[in-house]
Amino acid sequence: MSSKNFTKLSDEFRNQKIFKLILKYSIPTAVGTLMFTIYNVVDRIFISRVLGNEAIAGVGITFQIFMLFIAVGVMFGVGGATLASLQMGKHNFRAAERILGTLFWIFIWGGILTCAVGLIFLEPIIRLFGGTDVTMPYAKQYFGILLFFMPFDFLSMGTNNIIRSEGNPGFSMWNIAVGCVTNIILDYIFIFPLNMGVAGAAWATGISKMLSSGLVFWHFRYSSRRTLTLRWKNVKFNRKIFLRMCHIGISPFLMQSVFALVAIVLNHSLLNYAGDVGITVMTINTTIFMLMSIPNHGIIMGYQPITGYNYGAELYARTAECLKIAIWSGVVVTSFLLIVVELIAPWAFGTFCNFDPELTNRWVYSLRILMLGMPCWAFFGIASNFYQATGRPKKTIILNVFRQVVCMPGLLLLLPLFFGINGIWIAMPLADIIAASLVLFMIVPEYKRLKLLGNIDRAIRPIT
Repeated sequence: MSSKNFTKLSDEFRNQKIFKLILKYSIPTAVGTLMFTIYNVVDRIFISRVLGNEAIAGVGITFQIFMLFIAVGVMFGVGGATLASLQMGKHNFRAAERILGTLFWIFIWGGILTCAVGLIFLEPIIRLFGGTDVTMPYAKQYFGILLFFMPFDFLSMGTNNIIRSEGNPGFSMWNIAVGCVTNIILDYIFIFPLNMGVAGAAWATGISKMLSSGLVFWHFRYSSRRTLTLRWKNVKFNRKIFLRMCHIGISPFLMQSVFALVAIVLNHSLLNYAGDVGITVMTINTTIFMLMSIPNHGIIMGYQPITGYNYGAELYARTAECLKIAIWSGVVVTSFLLIVVELIAPWAFGTFCNFDPELTNRWVYSLRILMLGMPCWAFFGIASNFYQATGRPKKTIILNVFRQVVCMPGLLLLLPLFFGINGIWIAMPLADIIAASLVLFMIVPEYKRLKLLGNIDRAIRPIT
């Protein structure tokens, strides 16, 4: 580890203005997420031009399945990054490097295991998520190829959390960007000149993941900007670190995995009320939602290492300020984006179905309904992740279970009985409003507690 880089990181997290810090860490994260989302979007646009809306539905089902597998990577990526932030806040950099080594070991072997399980149960999994005879060939081909690249997927995406935690959000952004640009170029080559269809899109994604994971390895071994170093002696299973990662990362794991389970309920409801076209419409809507959620995702991932460091260093006033600024930033940005989407909804929806007039004119209203809860979703995401960022994941777990297990499936099952397919579109923003109301009652006392602790600390030990 570079002591110079660590001293710079410590000074930055302790003394720099919080708003400036959040911008510094959130913008590269948002740009990286944008690039990651763009290649998913490009996949779907290219596929719609060549193979039509049935292929889009098949790829959409595959994406929901991968959310279940990636949930494992998110659990260890977020858990490891949070542990590393807390240890660096205590100036215990050797412990942070042991966490990094354990994370690499988990991602390599976890990716191999995920690949094996996915290949064994390939078709039953696709059927479970709503695959039909129409969409099965596309989903099976795309999913089957990508499974072989799961170790690289885990390494390329999961380690970005710890790269940001060690004070290198810029490298995290460029790493994702390089992979995404490679993916887009290969997408075009494989789908159009080589006429490989859905398989071409899958191979393009897999190769880009290999490149990104190679850059991650180079960074932690050889980059002069690294704060943590990947040491071979640390690349091994550490039971204590493993359990702590699980404890802290269980919340995002539940959120991602339950999201995938909710997708099962959602897809079967869509098939019941609208057939395969319902899944196509939802795939388009969720793609647009993903694009609009990028700034808030950047804020969530960007403010976590800042919060974790300051909480670990017992700088409670700065921790409270970080929470307040992050929440206000997320709500304001998503409110603006909501207005934009409502105004350009026909164009945005039509882009993903080759401007099919029948599909766009009939279903664009669903996008407008789906987006209504976005500011509440932003507030819920930032506030609930605060507990996880400060090493107290139980409340984050409770909040996410409430939203994902109680609200969302319940509303998806109940509302369509009264409103038909419109009940599905209404369920999602309504769940966000209810969940945001609950987290509001929890986060306000937490914010007041941190402010009080900060005032006491200033009185006892004035901060200069």
